Amino acid sequence: MHGKLSWLCRTRTKKVPNLGKAYDLTDNKLSRDFHSDKPMEKLVTDITYLYYFGNCKLYLSSIMDLYNREMIAYTISECQDTDFLLDTLNQLKLPKGALLHSDQGSVYTSMAYYQACTEKGIICSMSRKGTPADNACIE
Repeated sequence: MHGKLSWLCRTRTKKVPNLGKAYDLTDNKLSRDFHSDKPMEKLVTDITYLYYFGNCKLYLSSIMDLYNREMIAYTISECQDTDFLLDTLNQLKLPKGALLHSDQGSVYTSMAYYQACTEKGIICSMSRKGTPADNACIE
């Protein structure tokens, strides 16, 4: 019976989106070199979730200087969006050519973030997808 009716069953293939090659903005220029000889030369950034009263959540965006491991800018917000990230970035006056490393979170891959970094003369660097060790010092 099963052999006669097997032609009625359709097998569906799982569709996997073609993500393509990561664009040039996401190159990992830091390459896990977490040492810096000068202040404001190499910086890392990340967003952390802060839970309070059990189920309420805040977001903490912070930037750390790899020279002395000091948090040099941070912002806390109820929503994670590009404006929240830009508020943190705008707290700093960085020298031209400073390297700012992040993961590939959606806010870090936004065009607004890239344009803000470019206008400030900041070099963007991003971890490889799914590799938190590339940004381990701030994770």
